[in-house]
Amino acid sequence: MRPSKQATTALPLFLESVRVADRALLDVARTHRLRPMEAYLLLILLDEEGPVSTALIAARIAASSSQAKQLALALQLRGLVTRRGRTGLTELTSEGRQEANELATEVGQVLQQRLSSLDVLTVVKAVIA
Repeated sequence: MRPSKQATTALPLFLESVRVADRALLDVARTHRLRPMEAYLLLILLDEEGPVSTALIAARIAASSSQAKQLALALQLRGLVTRRGRTGLTELTSEGRQEANELATEVGQVLQQRLSSLDVLTVVKAVIA
């Protein structure tokens, strides 16, 4: 089945929106002195109810357990998460929750500004086409 002309025209816009979202996270993470994956992990943990295992973190960030553990340990050194137990149960500290909330707000604002120049309806149509 060939994609519709509308879908093939909209696809570059969809890919551009993904690039804009990625760049927004990168730029906001820098202002918080975080690596992008650390910022991403904080945002993921913000959505979780309680502690999360290293294996679940790895699955959510599409990385190995070792990489997930290293990210969590880096955030623990900064006092943003706590880790415990054999499976490395990780959860946000109150400082980490505040940092993650600030990140989420700032990324949302930056995305809103940067995506306003794209034709959002065309992007949405590309996603569902």
